Amino acid sequence: MKNFIGTETVWFLGVVEDINDPSQLGRVRVRCYGWHTEDKGQISTDSLPWAIVVNPTTGASVSGLGETQGLLQGSWVFGIFIDGTRAQEPMILGSIAGAPSALPDTLIGFNDPDGEYPTYIDESDINRLARGTQTKSYTPDSSIGEPDDPYNAQYPFNRVMESRSGHVKEYDDTPDSERIRELHKSGTFYQVHPDGSISTHIVRDRYTVVANDDSIHVKGNVKILVDGDVDFDCSDLNINAETGTITIGSGDVVASGISLTGHTHTDPAGIAGNETSTPN
Repeated sequence: MKNFIGTETVWFLGVVEDINDPSQLGRVRVRCYGWHTEDKGQISTDSLPWAIVVNPTTGASVSGLGETQGLLQGSWVFGIFIDGTRAQEPMILGSIAGAPSALPDTLIGFNDPDGEYPTYIDESDINRLARGTQTKSYTPDSSIGEPDDPYNAQYPFNRVMESRSGHVKEYDDTPDSERIRELHKSGTFYQVHPDGSISTHIVRDRYTVVANDDSIHVKGNVKILVDGDVDFDCSDLNINAETGTITIGSGDVVASGISLTGHTHTDPAGIAGNETSTPN
């Protein structure tokens, strides 16, 4: 083991060029400054050694438990060669954010071979949402009085995780503007506002299944606006209200086995051929 680990610590700084580990162990190929040439004709990306990636202790790194590594081609990393000066067993200890001064050159090493990353130049690699720029804005629904977007993040309080396709999680600790938001690339999201309110936007359909009982207690008012049709089906229905009005526009009203107690139901048009009912 002593000979395998090496008799001295040899550090490296490099750029990831390949993340498609055939063994699916989370390894990446990294071109290391001072050890590998910039000229791909001398050392191609395919010739670079696979580097193992150190995971944080918040993940078990066993049996699929924990978080998978998120390095991309073009990521700057540092670490050590665990085989010392032999330099064939790199181990990545962390990644480094910078401010790219040029787009990737796919013809030379120390760049993303696909030319995708970095996506912008002369700007910090730190996520823009974390630096106070709202890049995932939305329009509040005025018909229900939805509050305005509470985004007011200030660096360094907003912790952001964004995936390569555009999924985002934010845990914003900006004083007096604390938020939580989880966003899908399609635009569907939920957001917890600084006062504890929640906004939920779903750009397509929603399906909710409750395998047992469901209880809702609303201490304020409820407003439900439906632009389409409503189908309501249940085995037994009980509605209690101190006062209220039910207004139905056009269409037939068909009822069977309904008892009205202490109320008057008026049907002046004789809808569905029924006579006006009187209090029981």
